[in-house]
Amino acid sequence: AICTLLTFIAIIFIWYRISLTANPLFIPNPVTVFNDFLILLDDGVIFTHLWYTFRRIMIATCISGCIALPLGLLVRNSKIAKATIYPVIMLLRYVPVTAFYPLLIMWVGIDEQMKISFLFIATFVYMMPSVVLSLEEVNEQLIDTGLTIGMSRLQTITRIQLPSTLPAILNGFVMMVGIGWTYCAVVETINARFGLGYIIHQSTARGKTDLVFMSIIVIMIVSFIFDNVCKAIIRRIFRWRYVNDKAK
Repeated sequence: AICTLLTFIAIIFIWYRISLTANPLFIPNPVTVFNDFLILLDDGVIFTHLWYTFRRIMIATCISGCIALPLGLLVRNSKIAKATIYPVIMLLRYVPVTAFYPLLIMWVGIDEQMKISFLFIATFVYMMPSVVLSLEEVNEQLIDTGLTIGMSRLQTITRIQLPSTLPAILNGFVMMVGIGWTYCAVVETINARFGLGYIIHQSTARGKTDLVFMSIIVIMIVSFIFDNVCKAIIRRIFRWRYVNDKAK
């Protein structure tokens, strides 16, 4: 922890030294960036922008999870689905997500539905293969044993597959939220009045690089906190899954 803290201090110090001689349009002073944050924090505007971005990402990621999990279970437990759907799912990893942005504008307009739809695609193309790969790691012998002792196919899913893979799937969900944050600067460029991506877009157009840096840092900090809090909760709920990790 101390080494990490010292690393961040060194980065900020180097940033500060460079900013003293660089054009503020390209590299703003970290003091200016911090003052911008304090101003937005003081009037509460930063929380409004943060809430809009976070809400869009969570709605899209939750929809992705609700579709990816049952579809992944279908692929895992159906030979027909595995032969027909699985190859398409694996190809999703190579989809250029940003190519859907102009298409979604034509299909659903420029309102909130477009933003959530884009974030859904951005998270789903990664979540779906992640869910399938997690389910593939379940030992086939466990499922065969369950069927042998009289379990139905549904019971093997609810009592063997889901309990075994839920920690990995939830960690994948948390990762997809992080991916959603990386796309907020894209999705909030059109017809948005609030959001951290909106601040980045507007500030870039106006040459306010300090606000761009401030928004990026806020995204990094919030993502880091969300990621670590969620993973700590997952570790606490599924303690049995991480016993061996602690022993190491």
